[in-house]
This record gives sequence, structure tokens and C-alpha cells, in this order.
Amino acid sequence: MTSACVFVALAALTFHLAPAGAATSAWVRPVAGAVVRAFSAPSSRFGPGHRGVDLAAPAGTPVVAAGEGVVAFAGPVAGSLHVVVAHAGGLRTGYSFLARIDVRVGARVHAGQTIGASGGQGQDHTVGVLHLSLRRGDTYLDPMLLFAPPDLARVVHLAPVRGDTDVGPIVPAREERAIADDVGLTVRLPAWARGGGNGGAGGGVLGALVDATGRVLDAGGDVVGSFVQGGAAGLVAATRFVRDVARAAGISAAAKDVLEVGRRLVDWARSRLHCTSDAPAADGTGGSGHALMVVAGISSSFDGRGNALGLPVKDLGYDPAEVRSFSYAGTAPAYKPSDTWNDLVIQAHSLAAQLKAMQRADPGREVDLVAHSQGGVVVDVFLKLVYRAKDPTYPPLGTVVSLSSPHRGAPLATAAAEIVGSTSGRGALTFAAQAAGLPPPDGASLRQLAERSPLLRDLWKRPLPDQVDYTSLGAPDDYVVPATQVDLDGAQTVMVDPAGVVSEHDAITHDRRAMSAVRLALEGRPPPCVSFPEGVRDAIEPVVITRTEHVIARAGAAAGRAADALTP
Repeated sequence: MTSACVFVALAALTFHLAPAGAATSAWVRPVAGAVVRAFSAPSSRFGPGHRGVDLAAPAGTPVVAAGEGVVAFAGPVAGSLHVVVAHAGGLRTGYSFLARIDVRVGARVHAGQTIGASGGQGQDHTVGVLHLSLRRGDTYLDPMLLFAPPDLARVVHLAPVRGDTDVGPIVPAREERAIADDVGLTVRLPAWARGGGNGGAGGGVLGALVDATGRVLDAGGDVVGSFVQGGAAGLVAATRFVRDVARAAGISAAAKDVLEVGRRLVDWARSRLHCTSDAPAADGTGGSGHALMVVAGISSSFDGRGNALGLPVKDLGYDPAEVRSFSYAGTAPAYKPSDTWNDLVIQAHSLAAQLKAMQRADPGREVDLVAHSQGGVVVDVFLKLVYRAKDPTYPPLGTVVSLSSPHRGAPLATAAAEIVGSTSGRGALTFAAQAAGLPPPDGASLRQLAERSPLLRDLWKRPLPDQVDYTSLGAPDDYVVPATQVDLDGAQTVMVDPAGVVSEHDAITHDRRAMSAVRLALEGRPPPCVSFPEGVRDAIEPVVITRTEHVIARAGAAAGRAADALTP
């Protein structure tokens, strides 16, 4: 009797936690084949591991949806076919290396419905397996948990709460990046190249480079993708080797710079896996069709006419009547440069209020955000500290694009923070800032933009909201915000080179190449392809600029301290 009561109680609780259509028993295996390679959680986002399971599936085997949901992606990535289905509770299942796709993006499918057929070429150039993945947000889970016998702990972990049927927005670019992570199109090193093999660190480097060459020669279908995978492995191994040697020798600054160059080269290699080779111009024929809020940077001003960025909104497909400029002065549309020097957290709350005003004026109208320089950090603070996706007083957010924004902090702001540490340095910088109309060196926003400011350290700990599709653009010759500083976890980084200008920091807001990249981001398409010479330049120049500014900062701080010592 007691056992029966316990069973009934557990069954009732399981039903409460996992409503019809989402309970563990509602999941079905996409194919009947055995597991030929199990799930192995990666140690980090790009670390080694196996983010799903491989199921035996002879070519032509029907592949069915594991559960009810909406098709979030259906198409090719790096030469192979994939489907992603979004389920209630923030879960997404992925089905990779298909020979045929039978569903379209946006279609609702039920558990057991055929979505395609197996038989596509896998990441190891093999046929006869289906790769199945499961993730919640950006976290990969073992998909076999879906099909295990009902277990209360698993039900609590996987099942959405009652009434949670929101599968989230369908953003093709985000799904494609997740697929690339899932099936190993990010960097994957052989075990011996990751260290600990017979060849040691140097052997790992040479071995990875040899592996890269072998992959190029042996590639059966996607030669470019194979080269990039192998080449990126060699670059990562090489930069790790340099890092280890430099640590042993105590060469910290040089090692960091070499490692950063290597990381940027790896990012370029990854970008070649999925990019747009013939990027369309921003000519008014594309875009998102949404409304727009633009957020300008530090020391900007706005008189209420046009938009605060001077952004060519018509070329990006926006109706100028639906474009709003964020005001650093709050309720007043116009603002002056000194308004931009105030606390960025206060400005983020002001951005929230101004977005809510857009929602009241046109309920349900989706709004994109395009920000420049400091404006991108204002948007970061808003998204991570203020915004709540389920708050109906906000408008639906579309694509977010930042242009030369110091998500990792601005070296010049760091320099100011170091130099004002001395009385002489503070006086000299304050005088120069007043003469040039620049922000005071100890102003609130400038302090917050320093590379290790408490605000930025707090932001780095927090993820972007899952439903936000964010693209960060940087320019290789930007001296105000070097491109080393524009990376943001959860966002796609894109490098563009405004042509024929001295100040790339300002030109990026209207340059034709930059606007073409913005158009692709707004349309959810892959970024423009970057050639090898451009990729090398994009990797090296920003690192040199950043290092130079750090050296100047230390020299300025030392000069200020020396002047203080000589002052009676």
C-alpha cells in the first residue's frame, strides 16, 4: 500500500513538472540504431568533447523528430545537411548529416514525424550515422536522457514548467553557429596535439600541421572546410606552444600578443567555414523590416534631426519615420556631449525607458538596436542588467549590431585611469580634455570603459539573453577602439576595413563595406568572407595598436609620478 502511494505521488509530481507533449515518455528516438559514439561534455565552449551522440543509421533511414516543436533551422552548413527543432522549455534538438530534408523553417512538427533521411557525409567523412544533439540555451546535454526510463531527477532537469510553450525566436544565423559548434566545425585537435603525446609541445604543433595537410589531400567533399578545420588546429597548437614556452621563459607581454594574434587567425579560419562570398550592397533593397533605435557613443551630440549616428538608414531598409535616436539626456530628444559622460548604468535604464516608449507608441513592433562605440556598452548593460525578455512593456527585440564598441574595454580609457593616478598626470589630462572638448579623465563613463573596471568585470560574468542575436563589427586600423576589444561572448564578431579613411572609428558608421556587413546581420545571413591577406592584417594590426596604447599608458603614468616627485 505504501509503495503504491509513493508511486502515485511520484507520477502526479512528474505530470505536474512535465505536461502533455513535454514529458519524458513523449520523446521518441529519431532512428532505432544503436549508439556508436556517446556524448562527452566539452570542458569549455570550444574545448574537446562530443556534443551529441552518433546513432547507427544506414543511408536512406527515415529520421523523425524526437519531440513536438518548431523547426528552427533546415539546410546546409559547411556542405552537409542539418535540422534543428526548438521545443518548449528552451530545449533544442539537432539532427546532422542528413541526405534529405523534408521540413521547412517555421513548420511545427510532432514527435515521430519524419523530418528527413540519413546518409549524409559526417565530420569524419563517414556515412551511416545520424548525429543527434540536445542543448538548453548554449549548454549541451546528453540527448539520450530524453529516452531513458522516467526518472524524477531527469524529468525535473529537462521538462519545462507547466504553461511554458515559448520555443524562442527562430534566428538562422544563431542556429548555424550552434550547428558549427555541435558537429565540430570549430577547432578540434587530435589528443596528441593537445599535449602529453610522444612529441611533446613541439611535436603537437608539427603533428597538427601535418594533420592539416592530410585533411586537405584527403578531403572528399568540402575541401575548404577540411583545410580550415586542420589549419585552425595547427594555429591553436602553435599558439599554445608559444604560450607555454613564453610562460617558462617569463615573457608574458610578448606571449600574450602572439597568443592573441593566433586566436584571431583561428577566428578568421572559422569564419571561412560559413561566410557570404558575394556580399550585397546596402542599397535599400534588404534589411530586417523592423523599427530601429540607434545609440551613439561618448562625446556625441544630437539636435533632434536625422539620427544620432548619421547612419544611412534608408540604405539599410529602414523607414526613417520608424528610426529613433537614444537620448543621453533622458526625455529630451536633443543632448550635448557632456550628457554622454555620465554613469552607463543610469544610461542603460534610460535606454529601457525609451524602448518602452516605442512599445507604447506602436505595440508589438519589433525593434533593432544599432550602437556605436560607447553606445554598444550601454546596450550591453541594458541587455545584461536591465532587460527582461518576458516583460511585455518592452518591444520585441530584433537584431543587435555594435560598431567599434569596446566590449572588452578601451585601452585609451585604461590609459586615462592610470595617468590620473598622479597629481601631475591628472592636471595635464584635465587641461587637455577641456581644451579639446573631450570627456574629463575621471568622468564616470570613461572610468567604466577602462579594461578592468568593476562594471566591465561584472558584465563579463553575465551571458547575453538567449533570444538576442548580436553582431559586433570592428575595424583593423581603429585607434580609438582597437579591434582586439570588440569581442563579446555570445555575439558574432565581424571585421570590416573602411576604405580610404584615416579615422576608421567614425567611418564605420557609414562606410559601404561596413553597411553591407550590417545588412547581412539584419537579414540573419553569414558575414562577408574575408580573404587570407585581410585575415592576417586583421589579426596583427589591432594587437600592435593595443600594445602601443598600453605602452603609452604606462609611460604617461610613469611621467606623472616622476613629475610629482620633482614637485616641492
